Amino acid sequence: MKNTGFASLAAIAAAIVLGACGGSNNTKFAATLNGASEVPAVVSNGMGTGTFTLSSSSTMVTYNITATGLSGNATLSHIHVGATTVSGPIVLPFPSSAIVNGAGGSVTVSGTFTSADVVPQATPPINNLDDLLAQMRAGSTYANIHTALHPGGEIRGQISLQ
Repeated sequence: MKNTGFASLAAIAAAIVLGACGGSNNTKFAATLNGASEVPAVVSNGMGTGTFTLSSSSTMVTYNITATGLSGNATLSHIHVGATTVSGPIVLPFPSSAIVNGAGGSVTVSGTFTSADVVPQATPPINNLDDLLAQMRAGSTYANIHTALHPGGEIRGQISLQ
């Protein structure tokens, strides 16, 4: 009986601490990028795989994408709105300064963005960071990386709430 009461008290205390620290405002997203997820799928030379993590506060989003095995240097990377089977418009371009190419087709794309960086879209309506995050929560966005050999995108991954 005492352990049950202690566990409940600990859970309540943790909720209060998380609320006080803004933990309830943080949202984490992730994606696994690969050539098979591109539309159309990249099967030759699309051997890259990557991971995408994103942490959001109420006004700023921090992102990090790492990939290896690409056919060459990454040329572009961004977030699109679209279901898994379609190519959708860009809603968040990552600046070229965020792309750091390494040896052997490896790349890291990292930085932060705010509502001012969101590219407005009519369908679905995306006008600001809150709209983009709502689409991300719904599973309607994806991240991808482009290379010279695959200008339409070499690897892609649907973004999901973690």
